[in-house]
Amino acid sequence: MRPLLARLLALFHRRQLDDELSDEMSAHLELSTADHVARGLSLDHARRAAALRFGGTLQTAEAYRDRQGFPLLDSLWQDVRYAVRTLRNSPAFTTTAAATLALAIGASTVMFSVVNAVLLRPLPYRAPEQLTMLWTEDPTQNLREGRSALWNVGQWRSQSQSFADMAVFDAVSTTLTGADGAEQIVGASVSPNLFPLLGVQPARGRGFSTEDAEQRQRPVLISHRFWQARFGGSNQAIGATIVLNGLPSQIIGVLPAGFQIATLNADVWEPQTMSTGVRGGDTWFVIGRLRPTLTSDQAQAEMSAIAARLNDQLPAAERNRGISVVPLSLYMVGSQSRLGLWMLGAAVFCVFLIAAANVASLSLARSVARAREMAVRAALGASGGRIVGQLLTESVLLAAVSGQLGTVLALAGLRLIRAFAPGNLPRLNEVSLDLRVLVWALVISLLAGILVGLAPAMTALRRDLRPSGEEGGRNVSGGAATRRIRRALVVSEFALAVVLLVGAGLLVRSWRHVTSIDPGFRPERILAMELSTPTGVNVPAQRTDLYDRVLQEILAVPGVESAGIIGDLFIGNAREQVLTAEGEDGTVSERLRFRRDEVNTDFFKTVGTPLLRGRFFSIGDGPDAPRVAIINEAMARRSWPGRDPVGRRLKLGPRDSDRPWYTVVGVVADMRRQGLEREPIPQMFEPLAQNPPRSVNLFIRTSTDDPLTMAGALRSAVRRVERHAPIYGVAPLEEQLGTYLTQRRFQTSLLIGFSVMALLMAAIGIYGLIRYSIATRTQEIGLRMAIGAQASDIFRMIIGEGLTLSLTGLGLGLVGAWWLGRAGSSLLFGVTATDPLTFVTVSLALTAVALAACYVPARHAMKVEPIVALRQG
Repeated sequence: MRPLLARLLALFHRRQLDDELSDEMSAHLELSTADHVARGLSLDHARRAAALRFGGTLQTAEAYRDRQGFPLLDSLWQDVRYAVRTLRNSPAFTTTAAATLALAIGASTVMFSVVNAVLLRPLPYRAPEQLTMLWTEDPTQNLREGRSALWNVGQWRSQSQSFADMAVFDAVSTTLTGADGAEQIVGASVSPNLFPLLGVQPARGRGFSTEDAEQRQRPVLISHRFWQARFGGSNQAIGATIVLNGLPSQIIGVLPAGFQIATLNADVWEPQTMSTGVRGGDTWFVIGRLRPTLTSDQAQAEMSAIAARLNDQLPAAERNRGISVVPLSLYMVGSQSRLGLWMLGAAVFCVFLIAAANVASLSLARSVARAREMAVRAALGASGGRIVGQLLTESVLLAAVSGQLGTVLALAGLRLIRAFAPGNLPRLNEVSLDLRVLVWALVISLLAGILVGLAPAMTALRRDLRPSGEEGGRNVSGGAATRRIRRALVVSEFALAVVLLVGAGLLVRSWRHVTSIDPGFRPERILAMELSTPTGVNVPAQRTDLYDRVLQEILAVPGVESAGIIGDLFIGNAREQVLTAEGEDGTVSERLRFRRDEVNTDFFKTVGTPLLRGRFFSIGDGPDAPRVAIINEAMARRSWPGRDPVGRRLKLGPRDSDRPWYTVVGVVADMRRQGLEREPIPQMFEPLAQNPPRSVNLFIRTSTDDPLTMAGALRSAVRRVERHAPIYGVAPLEEQLGTYLTQRRFQTSLLIGFSVMALLMAAIGIYGLIRYSIATRTQEIGLRMAIGAQASDIFRMIIGEGLTLSLTGLGLGLVGAWWLGRAGSSLLFGVTATDPLTFVTVSLALTAVALAACYVPARHAMKVEPIVALRQG
């Protein structure tokens, strides 16, 4: 133990120990010299005899250091100091290489931080791997993630042995009334067992109990965000009363900061009983916790059997329903987003490899110029392994500096990601440079150092390191091995660039197809706002009167051309309902996934949805008039295929129900209300006057290109009618429609950026290779020209060499792009993974870039003077 401690201390007192050793050796030599002088030798002869007797002082000092310290660490420290001096003496190389690697490492770190936060980091619940979503599915309706009825959930809980518990939740429209008026907030209705199921405890106060829901009390939990904004983080919030939807509710607890369930991030949470004796509607999200020893696949098998048993108890029109079990982590980040992030991660790693290849090529060129230095070191006794270690130390040190710069760049990149990334990408607010991301940056930097230093090290091992006075020819150019490695690096760069460019091209083509789709309405110059009726307006006639007066006041505002109302324009997954349609062969009832909404008479004219058959609603379609409906093309095709639906009747419910019949008076074009990339579903519209909802969407077509400038005047118009009516969600309709494209825009923009970086690096790589090849082959080119070669022959030779490399990379890259396109085909829209236009365009573009990169060096080679070149040789 004592020798080990002595060695450790020697690491920190190296200079003092060296001085002591030098003094001791000097004293020893002086004593030996004095002894020889006493024996009759002259002073010079005595000193020589003492030195011969003692041996070499340098060898003695090295042996002493090996015994007293750690030889490996000493060698490493020497290599590091030498690497620092070497890099400092090559500022152009060091700056270029460090900047290139820093950009690649920074981009890789940013992308990994996104992947880490969204995909890799565990969800903030107890044992999150046991949490799953349970969906009602109906293959006949192409319904994969449908909500469920409380009665069904009760049956699942009682019959399932795979789940420890199940809970339900849903978002609810909530109006908060305070001293400053009424406003709309995000509310949630949950079963009392939801928070225990998730393993979440309130940060303040208590959670829900079963009695809270069963006794129909009105306790609520509030979010940490709401607590800070409304109560300033005061403990007096517990027990305080707030007015929600016109009724007093008592705050019993505050949830932890950042809590949300799935994609629901509510301000207030209220309990909902799960006890029900009737089937009810399919309106609830269901979450379950698996028992610790079971998997999702085992639970799926059991739930499929339960679904088959329950189907036997359902009416014929409601059968063929299944149950889907999906891990919560997969639901929160959909398959499209998950695949897109992994593809972007792979793309940025390709950029990293291209950057490493570029710097490795520079290092190869630099190592060839240092061949004489390496030969001298070998002559002085350095082994091949020692020289390889020195080269790797230089590259790793360079990568370490680049990693630090890349981490700084990553901080700036994270700010850009937070600013421009899609808001509907879950957990993006958790993106940060945490320990895992920093470890990734360290690993990727170390990998960069190894990749950059590997090629020069391999070349050094294969090169003849014997000292030579030769300055030209193959010794200086590095030989065939160096040329082969550099060419392989350039081919690899081009291949990776092709993969990225084809991927970007396919996404750009998909983007063009998506944006060219007709949404079924004209969103330009329309301002959208959401309006809720005040608490005291409960009678349908009162709501109708309020909406009419609001519309009249809005139409009186200068610059307003028209205004329309709909219950909700943009929708998620529509729930399944029983629909009875009257046809020539009688009535047919079926369960159909469709959307039902209320609109005013001018809604379709305002948003620009064309009428295909029949008529729009009129003032005569009032509350006392016969029930009428307008349907879209999708419903017309589904319920009355090949026939004119105008004049036909339909009913919401089974044919023997007492619900009213609706007469179809018109058919409008399909509106893509679930986003441009999803096919329109059947939709039914009824007059606002016959069924006015509690909250609506207002759409005001203006005469200005920026409708948001009129938001203040339109708010004032509504306030003049009803001061307490909550107004929220004010935004241009084009902006609302654009939110459905944010993830695609994000993915396409990033991939385009990575592709441009890859293309530039590949072009620089081939330019550098050809330029260096000409510089090392000046004598050869001069000799060719001396024996009769024309300048045009030299030009074609250089261009041919560059094109050979680039076309080889192009061929390999097209194969990789074909495979990548098939793997990511679900990210494409309106274009195939083997789109010929994209592949041909990328091929021509890269060939043109390769030609441009070779042109300047080729022109330079044409100007070589044979006599001068031969003299230099």
